[in-house]
Amino acid sequence: MKNRSEFFRYFVKPALVLTLMTLFSAAIIGFTHMVTSEPIRIQRENAEMEAILALLPDMKTMEYAELEEADSSLTRLTTAFGRDGEILGYVFSAMPAGYSGRINMMVAFDPAGVIQGVRIINHSETPGLGANITQDWFLTAFSGKVGVVVSADVPVIASSTISVNAVLRGVNDAARYFEENLP
Repeated sequence: MKNRSEFFRYFVKPALVLTLMTLFSAAIIGFTHMVTSEPIRIQRENAEMEAILALLPDMKTMEYAELEEADSSLTRLTTAFGRDGEILGYVFSAMPAGYSGRINMMVAFDPAGVIQGVRIINHSETPGLGANITQDWFLTAFSGKVGVVVSADVPVIASSTISVNAVLRGVNDAARYFEENLP
């Protein structure tokens, strides 16, 4: 009986305790996710709406189209309309891969295909390096360009080539889509 009691004491009991702790932890994580997922989604949608309004401030209504382009970072196309129903422009949402993860960004074009602006919605790039992609001096370099933008037309951010190229990819994916699919 001693062997059986030692087996329970040294193996079964700790395994049960670890199993219960794991189940309890999983339940807490699941509950936290359930409680926070909706507010996070709403906050993300609000940030995207603010970016669209900043890029095309005269917009009155909009239409969304989800994009699933092969070998593209584009996720959504928003067509913005003015007061009289005229098309004011197009805003592309893109999620190119940066150095530390996906960069959630938007690129706006006027109906003629001129870039009106770029906004970074969310990123996890390195502070002080890749995070500089959010700076106005960097983002304004894209404004006024037509078609595919070459890297020589974009400011260099020291030690942040991957982050810069990710933003460039998002802009160029949008430019290619515009050229191939929009009037």
